[in-house]
Amino acid sequence: MVSIGSIWSFLSSPTNVTLGLIVLLVICALWSMHIPSGFPPGPRGLPFIGSILSLGEDPIGVFEGLAKTYGDIFSFKMGADRYVLLCNIELVREALVQKQDAFAGRAWTYTGEITSDGGEGILFGNFTPKWQAMRKISCKAIRKYTTTGKLETLIREHVFPRLKKTITEKNGEPFDPQPVLMLTVINIMASVCFGKFYELEDSGFKTCFNYINDSDNFGNGLVADFIPIFRYITTKTVREMTTWKDNLIEFLKSEVDDHEKNVGEENASDFIYEILKTKKEAIAAGENIADVLTDLNVIHSLSDFFGAGIDTTVNILNFCVAYLVNYPDVQVKVQKEIDDVIGQGRSPSLSDKGKLPYCEAVINEVLRIRTVLPLGVPHETLEDTSVGGYNIPKGTKIMTFFWKVHFDERHWKRPEEFRPERFLDNDGKALPKHASLIPFSAGRRVCPGETIAINQLILLFASLFQQFCFFPAPGKEKPPLKPVINNLVIRNAPYEVVAKERNA
Repeated sequence: MVSIGSIWSFLSSPTNVTLGLIVLLVICALWSMHIPSGFPPGPRGLPFIGSILSLGEDPIGVFEGLAKTYGDIFSFKMGADRYVLLCNIELVREALVQKQDAFAGRAWTYTGEITSDGGEGILFGNFTPKWQAMRKISCKAIRKYTTTGKLETLIREHVFPRLKKTITEKNGEPFDPQPVLMLTVINIMASVCFGKFYELEDSGFKTCFNYINDSDNFGNGLVADFIPIFRYITTKTVREMTTWKDNLIEFLKSEVDDHEKNVGEENASDFIYEILKTKKEAIAAGENIADVLTDLNVIHSLSDFFGAGIDTTVNILNFCVAYLVNYPDVQVKVQKEIDDVIGQGRSPSLSDKGKLPYCEAVINEVLRIRTVLPLGVPHETLEDTSVGGYNIPKGTKIMTFFWKVHFDERHWKRPEEFRPERFLDNDGKALPKHASLIPFSAGRRVCPGETIAINQLILLFASLFQQFCFFPAPGKEKPPLKPVINNLVIRNAPYEVVAKERNA
């Protein structure tokens, strides 16, 4: 039996204390590399920091390599947490659809804590009754807007004419389409959310543009997302991120405050009004909704919808232009279909959906081959569960590797090739929705803005190629198609094209 005296004698020696601390540190280091029994296999990584240093500038390539080594489900230690990556559609559907409640949590990150004020929005909020009610109200507001023809009228009468004017004024000179597309999509989302339109020189547009642009400065997150001790160190990046968030919230709050003064007006029909009216009606009906939909909840839900809606749509449209300049034969087929179905006498409408199978196939192929969120937004398990035959304890962080799902040779023939025809039958008609195409995720956390994003893409894509032909800039390379990953988002490198009016 060890006596208190012998313990004290041991601790009184500096040498013994040092040795004890070294032994304890070694034990902790070895434990940090431990993979629990029944857990998906994967690299053990370095003590405490895991394999985070091996990601480099190409996390997609690193994870693809690990999938070849360990299979379509593997674990990967990033700092203090071991993530599980799901790399095929069967595993993703088992987790996100069949066991959706167990996998519906949102993985906590320091970045999410800062930018969402502790999970007050939909994107970073955890799966709670409050979150479910908030999402339901937001989806209702989005659905009300997209099913009444407002989006179609907005693009046809206001947004696309401005886009056409901007491109026409280039007079055949080379230009970078990204800022032009950014203005267009910001105007759509500003109208949907705030009921406003912007010009390039407007302060409101500059605020929105800087919000999207500045988010790229934060790269792929903070070191504190993975190594807890850094959460107690206020770095320059943390200060910049906090300032960025505070400025955004102030801008959105001013919009919400303006709307609250006129929430009962009949002509009030944007996203903010719909949420505020829903809240007002619920309170009048005696529902206890004040705790569910506070002003901060409204602002962060608006931020999630506004920011994600712009970034995703701009990136996809930018890739569409780049791919069709690289594949002029595809551009010709797109324009022939538009001419045959719509002609030049009217603008594309949502009633044309289903009548433009080749155009829709091109959009689907871009969504597949350049998945905007290749790793999704990490989930967290809310209970002990399983996937792919492995044990997944409560609190495990889950990544859905959509990039790998969209390049799975079992479901996609020659996936590295750009082939819109893969979504069509031999007669050129659209095949049923491909089960392995899930760019907007699935289950409880499926993107609430999926419908409005798809409708925007179809209307803008058809309008662009109805009115313009796009060519490489003279004396320059064709637009690059290699993906650039920043902030865990796939983007295209800057490029220039020439646009010529088709009816000129």
